[in-house]
Amino acid sequence: MTNFLPWRHLRQQSCWRLWMLLFVGSVLIALMATYSLRSGYGLKARALETLLASDTAIQQQLSAHRARWQARQVAPSPNPQRVLRDWQPALVSLASAMPEQAWLTQLRYQPPRLTLTGFAATPSALSALAESLKLLPGFMIGPAGEMQQDTQGRWTFSFTLTSQG
Repeated sequence: MTNFLPWRHLRQQSCWRLWMLLFVGSVLIALMATYSLRSGYGLKARALETLLASDTAIQQQLSAHRARWQARQVAPSPNPQRVLRDWQPALVSLASAMPEQAWLTQLRYQPPRLTLTGFAATPSALSALAESLKLLPGFMIGPAGEMQQDTQGRWTFSFTLTSQG
């Protein structure tokens, strides 16, 4: 007769080991899944907080911009009659300073600079214009811009005047 007790005992121990390994593995997997979910929720919460803070900052900037825009809308627009009246002496003195052989094609004012662009028939008219612009009241002449002769023989010019008042 054979004694199966030691074999049963070994088999029983290996079964217990297998079940314990499965149980401990399941517990470890459950712990890791819980930790992973918790850290994922923490990341999502921080991302949502950052998104909320950026949205709040954007809304504040938008409301400030809207307030500035509305203030500009409410501000009175300049009266064209008053603007013309303020510029009339400067334009009259500019017209009287222009030599007969020079004419303007563009007059651009971006405070505090007035840019004059045009044509002159001769180089002497160009130098006479430069000299008369130096004497123009209320403005100081800056360096001359590009001057060149076009295909029709006219001299193109560009002067920048700076407002003194």
